[in-house]
Amino acid sequence: MVASLYQFRFEYNAEEDRVLFRVSTTDRSEYLIWFTRRYVKLLWKQLQLSIDAHPEVQRHSSAHTRKFVASFRRETALAKTDFSKEYETPHVAQRPLGEAPILAMRLRVSNNAQNMKVLHISPKAGKEISIALTDELLHSFSHILGQIVAKAEWDLDFAVPGEGAPVEIVPNRLH
Repeated sequence: MVASLYQFRFEYNAEEDRVLFRVSTTDRSEYLIWFTRRYVKLLWKQLQLSIDAHPEVQRHSSAHTRKFVASFRRETALAKTDFSKEYETPHVAQRPLGEAPILAMRLRVSNNAQNMKVLHISPKAGKEISIALTDELLHSFSHILGQIVAKAEWDLDFAVPGEGAPVEIVPNRLH
């Protein structure tokens, strides 16, 4: 299933030494997914490959120019994102994957018909959740993931532009 994204949030849990990824959808469902350090490394790599593969970035032959264009696109996307609203737990919290968070084990990234990146996150066994991200949300997702990883002190070298934004996001519009 491809979820209609409403909000998402990352929360670091020191006791579990994992990141809890909370996703709510427009149908007031909520999905709880644990990300381990290993999984976050895999996810980060796929996010960066997706950002770097954008046609506006790839059309330049110089690596320096591609890096500059990707950085400009990231800053533009982050400027359009509303980081101020708190995550709202859905009023009727349906949890299609269960009440306990699932442990993310597999990741696949694809494009949908609207050319959005789709993250397909699944446990070792069981249901997969697919989340479509516009280009703007892809940059914001990556930015916030970098912030939560810094908070987790996992010694992962994730370059995170800017400082001080909360570790949650509300899209400006629904997709």
